[in-house]
Amino acid sequence: MQVGDVMKSAVKTTTPDQTFADVAKLLKDNEISSVVVMDGDRLAGIVTERDLVNLVAEGLDPQAAKVADRMSTNLDTVEPRTDIAEAAEHMARLRIRHLPVLDKGTLVGIISIRDLTNWAVGEITGGHELPDLERSHTTLSAAAEINRNR
Repeated sequence: MQVGDVMKSAVKTTTPDQTFADVAKLLKDNEISSVVVMDGDRLAGIVTERDLVNLVAEGLDPQAAKVADRMSTNLDTVEPRTDIAEAAEHMARLRIRHLPVLDKGTLVGIISIRDLTNWAVGEITGGHELPDLERSHTTLSAAAEINRNR
């Protein structure tokens, strides 16, 4: 199984000049936990629910705080052809919960630890004749590691 088989292709994006209030609305309206930041066609960063919570907890105004000032910019990415167990292990090693998916440098999706966990649980419990137990186990172990380090 590959990342492209599990990723969400309808990625919600914002720009560096938007505010955290704009991002909060995107998160709420789309029931998602991260928004990818694009600067034109270039992947510039990511903003997550945790970034928004930290901003508010630090007493900053989401209406005034610009995405560019607080987004995560040192991003790791994967390709659609990346094995899902490899992606899960990568996320666990880096202690991240979201990975943008790029194909030849173009954003084509995003995968979250929740997507990987849902796949693994479905694989194990879905009644498949030959479930992919090795990848399912690796994926669930990686998700557990990320959650332990929160």
